[in-house]
Amino acid sequence: MIMNKRPIILFFLAITGLLLLSGCANVLQELTVREDGSGYLRIAIGVESEFYPDFQETLPEGLELQNLLATLLQDENVTDVIQNQYVAEGRTWDSIQVEMADVQAVFNEERRIGPVLMSVDENEGVYTFLQLVDLNLANVTVPGINLLDLSTAEYTMQFNTPHILDTTGVHRAAGISTWTISPSDILQGGESLYLEADYVLEPYEGTFIPWDLFFPYVVIGFLAVGVLAIIMVVILNTARKREKPRTYKF
Repeated sequence: MIMNKRPIILFFLAITGLLLLSGCANVLQELTVREDGSGYLRIAIGVESEFYPDFQETLPEGLELQNLLATLLQDENVTDVIQNQYVAEGRTWDSIQVEMADVQAVFNEERRIGPVLMSVDENEGVYTFLQLVDLNLANVTVPGINLLDLSTAEYTMQFNTPHILDTTGVHRAAGISTWTISPSDILQGGESLYLEADYVLEPYEGTFIPWDLFFPYVVIGFLAVGVLAIIMVVILNTARKREKPRTYKF
């Protein structure tokens, strides 16, 4: 599965023209694929609650979440659409969740959501999800975009499926991969970003050790082996010196 995972960057931020509110909004995208191939796409925008009223006033008409997903919502495999608003961690979140009977069928043809292109390909039971983020695809530009302070803004993409075979994101579990990206990487860099993950629908069997958990132990292990090797060298050299017979010169 391939995802744009340097996250699909706040095309919402770029589009909303948050010149005064830059850095106050975060975007969360979550794609879940179940064992039977069904699943859902969830997108949420969280704005610091004190700025939320101004955010709504600044948002151009027609750029609400439901309108951005209008083409996707017309697909025959879409079974339900759930919209919600809630407050969490000092932010007011607007979210939309699109339930799909067949994720691969929905994204069999490339889908565009603002500056994001998403697609799914299947080859011998292995699925590849590709997500591309490119601000050149946005139909709205923000003057002075390079001056925006997006240091506190964040885009997070999470992919959930029975078993991920490979991913460019953080492999937190056998079936979960996460990408977290600063919008400034795209908005100021002007580059295209890809998120990728290959997956299968069979559940993972066995014990999975996430790399981000396993890596510190690898480092500690190498350090321990290095220290032990140094100690052994010192001990052996000391022992050899003691065993060496004394020689006398006349």
